[in-house]
Amino acid sequence: MLRPFLCTLLFTTALTAQTLTDLQQRAAAGDHDAQTALGTLYETGDGVPLDPARAVKLYRQAAAAGHMGAQINLATMYLEGVGVKKDPAAGAQWLTRAADRGNMLAQLTLGMLYETGEPPVKVNLAQAARRFREAALQGMMPAQYRLARLYEDGRGVPRNLDEAAGWYRKASDQTDPAAQLRLGILLSPGNGSRTDVVEAYKWLNLSASRWKNEALRVEAAARRDALEKQMTEAQVSEGIRRSLRWQDTIGMQQK
Repeated sequence: MLRPFLCTLLFTTALTAQTLTDLQQRAAAGDHDAQTALGTLYETGDGVPLDPARAVKLYRQAAAAGHMGAQINLATMYLEGVGVKKDPAAGAQWLTRAADRGNMLAQLTLGMLYETGEPPVKVNLAQAARRFREAALQGMMPAQYRLARLYEDGRGVPRNLDEAAGWYRKASDQTDPAAQLRLGILLSPGNGSRTDVVEAYKWLNLSASRWKNEALRVEAAARRDALEKQMTEAQVSEGIRRSLRWQDTIGMQQK
């Protein structure tokens, strides 16, 4: 399973010998933030010898006390088999602790685990949808996109293209070109959802301008150009105007 993020405690100053000593002393005294931060250093080898097993030990101390960052990091170690024997079930258990307390990163990662499955964890699309929704409601863009895909495909939830479009729109407004592409497709004629050619053109046009992946950029542009042939000149002009307005307002706010 791919690691979507690494939960770390960032330092505002360079790590010095004194800083490291202070961190070690705080960790030994039971400071869970310090344990998590020190574990991150040993996991990455940043200023200390690389020691994933020691990182796991530190994460476990903080995670057992309820530190959500440590729980996520420890789960990742179990999922990847770094510093500890690979154990997806244990990873899911630690993610669940953090997810149940509202951590959207844990919710997203747990949803991904249930969506793809990794023995002995079984695919559970209903649970995946539940966890994606929890994170999506907190505004997490990747969760919004993944939840929309489940609704579009009818996987783990009843197929509902209007619901899918709604979640794609939320992710689109956070500048996700994949969501913009899917939303443009859903709003185009003949795709089973509420057709709105001007809005479809707007989102396809935005998606075509935002992809770094050339193949996906070409796909978005091709769909936009094909849709344009079905539109009046006034509709195309309105679609372009809406694209520019979005870029000048919502798009600029996300930069």
